[in-house]
Amino acid sequence: MAENRSKKTSSKSSSAAGTKKTAAKSASPSASGKKRLTVAQRRELERQQQITQILVTVGCLMVALILILTFVLIHERRNGNAKTDYTTASTSSNTADTVASGVYPASKKYKTAPDGEQLKKPKSGEEVAILKTSMGTIKIRLFPEYAPTAVENFKTLIKNGYYNGLIFHRVINDFMIQTGMGNGSGCSFEGYDSFEDEFGRNLYNIRGAVSMANAGANTNGSQFFIVQTKQVQYYTIGDRETFLENGGAKWAADAYEERGGTVYLDGQFREKGLTRSGHTVFGQVYSGMKVVDKIAAVDTDGNDQPLEDVVIEKAYLETVE
Repeated sequence: MAENRSKKTSSKSSSAAGTKKTAAKSASPSASGKKRLTVAQRRELERQQQITQILVTVGCLMVALILILTFVLIHERRNGNAKTDYTTASTSSNTADTVASGVYPASKKYKTAPDGEQLKKPKSGEEVAILKTSMGTIKIRLFPEYAPTAVENFKTLIKNGYYNGLIFHRVINDFMIQTGMGNGSGCSFEGYDSFEDEFGRNLYNIRGAVSMANAGANTNGSQFFIVQTKQVQYYTIGDRETFLENGGAKWAADAYEERGGTVYLDGQFREKGLTRSGHTVFGQVYSGMKVVDKIAAVDTDGNDQPLEDVVIEKAYLETVE
């Protein structure tokens, strides 16, 4: 009996000990809060950390790139603040080999228009260009003394009947109306072989200016546009002060403010690296700006072409009496 009791006691003790050990083992993980990771799990964790680091690096680079681009754009817009000195002639600006005081000079010998000449009415005996369009008549004063190649080209094309029947294929309200392309699409510059730009003649892209369209430097041909902008637009040039500091004439600055126009299209600024655009002014509308505004206001498609054709019914030259 005693032996049996001893066995039972031993058995209970053994059972209790086993239960305690089992309980201790099962309680161990939750007590410490830690769990050993497998090799695969460690590798996956390292991979996720590397991806996170890469994403953070890429994000930082993108932010830096955006900041750099913003700085470049601001710098390009305001770069006109740097002054450049030009040697100007002291003789009359209406004779060859001279440059009007304070006006940016062209690279070759030429005649420079007197201050404000661009906005004057034609004199008796002058030959002007007439565009009879389907929406009204536009009369243009030409400047053969100051943009001789562009004017000769334009007049020759008119005499040959080139512009008759052409449409205004590109129209942007409060900017310009453009014509002179034979088939109304693409970028064909017909007429003379591409001829050089004629900048620095004291002529500007003031509202009503007739200017050569181009596909870059010295690619003038048959296409031209009429500036229709009603309020001055400086864009990359910045402001009036920058315009004057970089060779713009005071009379032109005043005219831009009073009439409107596209300062950033003036060729002198392209030559100085302040803008990518540059267009030769060779004429000025002196009658028919209401017609120009009317054409500019027509409905257009996604390519800025009028939904209903605006046609040059006839282009011709006329001598002012």
